[in-house]
Amino acid sequence: MSFDKRRRATEALDAIVSAIDEIGEFIVGQDRRSFQTDRKTALAVTHLVMMIGEASRDLLDGIAERRPEIPWRQVRDMRHRIAHEYLAVDFELVWDVASTDLAPLRAALLRERDFLTSY
Repeated sequence: MSFDKRRRATEALDAIVSAIDEIGEFIVGQDRRSFQTDRKTALAVTHLVMMIGEASRDLLDGIAERRPEIPWRQVRDMRHRIAHEYLAVDFELVWDVASTDLAPLRAALLRERDFLTSY
C-alpha cells in the first residue's frame, strides 16, 4: 500500500472521527424530541452524517474485510439517502444514528487508524 493511499485514508478517518465528535457535542443533553424540534442542531448533525458517508468513500480497499463490524453499506447509503431525499429527511433515523450508532463506529475507525499508522 502506497504512502499516499495510506495518508489519504488516514485523513478520511480523521475527518470522520472529527465529525462524530462534533455530533456528540451537538447532541449532548438532548433526547429524540428536543433533537427533532431543534432544527439547527438536526440540520447540522444531518450534514455531518452525510459528510461521514462521503468521507468513507476515501477509505482503502480491504477495510471492509479488516473491519466487518462496521456496516459500510449503511454508512454510504445514509449519505445517499440524505443527499437525494433532502426534502424528506427522516430526523428520527438521523437521531438514531447520532445517538447510538456512531460510538461503535468511532471505536472501529480508531482501530483502523492505528492499523494504518503502524507501518
